This record gives sequence, C-alpha cells and structure tokens, in this order.
Amino acid sequence: MATAQQEIKNLKKDMKQIKDMLTAQARDVAPNGADTSRIDVDAIKDRAREAGEKAREYLRNKQDQAVVARDKAEQTIKDRPFTTTAAAFASGAIVAALLSRR
Repeated sequence: MATAQQEIKNLKKDMKQIKDMLTAQARDVAPNGADTSRIDVDAIKDRAREAGEKAREYLRNKQDQAVVARDKAEQTIKDRPFTTTAAAFASGAIVAALLSRR
C-alpha cells in the first residue's frame, strides 16, 4: 500500500502531465486564433478522469483509515476510561503550561 506522500506525489504528477498537454496545445494555436494542431481531447479527458479516480480512491482510503482510527480510539476509551482521562488531563496541563510561558 502506498503512503500518503506517494499518493499525493502521483496525483501531482498526473495533474502536471495534464497541464503540460494543455500548455502544448495552447502553443500550437496561431496568433490569429486558428488552430494549427489536432487537440487530442479524448487523451486529455482520459488523463483528467484517471486523476479524478485516483483522487477519489485516495480519499476513500484515507476516510476508511480515519474510521478505523476513530473506532480504535473509542474502544480504547471504553476499555480504559481512567487512563485516557488522566492522559487527556496531563496533555491539557502541558499545553496550558507551555502557552502560559509566553
């Protein structure tokens, strides 16, 4: 399974390729507005569709991971209510101490 950083890097690469294709097509348009190239609209649409699918898949995976983490946290709180309350209190005290040092 790819890491979040790798997924983001792949999505950025796909978006850059789409941008480069559009830039190349824009350069081929004559100054008077006449199109001197064949715009491969289907290729651009396919790349955009692929990038969108990858983005949706990435978001679904991260959403699933967030649900698992939430469920695990809830279960930990139910299993050890005193420990989690003490940890939350200690964390709050540390943050308050750090903020009051300004």
